[in-house]
Amino acid sequence: MEASHGHGHPPLAPSLSETLMAALLNVPAARLHPLVRALAADARRLRCRLAFLLLSPPHFARALARLRSMPLPGKAALLGRVLLRSLLLLLPALCPAGGDDYRRNHLLLPQPDLDAALLLLAMCDSYSPAAAASSSPSPVDWRAVIVDGVVASALSVSGLGPTPWAALAPYVDAAAKCRRFVDVAAPSAAAKDGGGSGAASHAAVLALPPAAGDGAPCAICREAMPPVRRGVCALRPCGHRFHLRCALRWLARRNTCPCCRAELPAQDAAVETRRLWRAVERTARGGG
Repeated sequence: MEASHGHGHPPLAPSLSETLMAALLNVPAARLHPLVRALAADARRLRCRLAFLLLSPPHFARALARLRSMPLPGKAALLGRVLLRSLLLLLPALCPAGGDDYRRNHLLLPQPDLDAALLLLAMCDSYSPAAAASSSPSPVDWRAVIVDGVVASALSVSGLGPTPWAALAPYVDAAAKCRRFVDVAAPSAAAKDGGGSGAASHAAVLALPPAAGDGAPCAICREAMPPVRRGVCALRPCGHRFHLRCALRWLARRNTCPCCRAELPAQDAAVETRRLWRAVERTARGGG
C-alpha cells in the first residue's frame, strides 16, 4: 500500500464503501442511533418477508414466476430500484435537510415488486457460478439455493450480534452496489448527470409549493407572474418562482432550475443515484 503513494504515484481513491463510512463517521450520534434502529427494523421486516416466501411454496412460486416474466431491462430496473432503496434509507442521517416525501414514495415498493426484488437479491447473494458450472444441466432449485445462502449469512460473523455495524453493514454494502450497478448498467447516465437532462421525479413535481408572483417575468416564458398564489410555484430548494404550467413543461424534460441549475430529485434512477452520491461525497468531506 505504501508503494502506491511513493515513486510519484497518486494516492488510491477511497472505495465507495469507504466513502459511505466516512460520511457516517461525520454524523452526530443523536442522528446515528435512530438510523441504526430504523435500519434494524427494516432488515427484520425484509428477513421476515423473505422467510415467508421460502416457507410458502405457492407464494415463492408466484414471486419467481413474476421475476422470470420480466425482460432483462425490467430485472435491471428492479435491481437498481431496490439498491437505491438502501441509499435512500441512509440519507436521513447523511442529508437530513429534505426529500422526506420523495424518500417515502420510493421506499414503498408494491408487494409483488418487493417480493420479486427480495428473490432477485437473494439469488445474486446466494448463487455460486462455480457450483453452477459443476452441476448437472437440470434447472436450478432456487428455493434450496436461497435457503442455503440465508443460513450461511445468518451464521456468519457479520450476521451475529446486535451491534451497530451489523445493522449498518448490509445497507452500506447495498448502497455501494447501487453506485457500481449504475456505472455498469447505465453509463449513459453520466451524460445526464448534472447536465440538465432527465425529468424531475413525479413526487418532487407534485410537492411544488404554490407561491405569489411579484410581477417579475417568468424565466421560462418571460411573461409577468401575477401577485397571487395561483398559477405560480416555487422550486425547491432554491425558491425561484415560475408559472406552474411553465415549470411542469420544463421539469418534464429536466430536473434542474432554469435560473441557478439547482437539482431536484430525478425520475431516472441512474441519474438520481449519481445526484444522491454527490451529497454523500460532500458529507464524507465534512461539507454537510
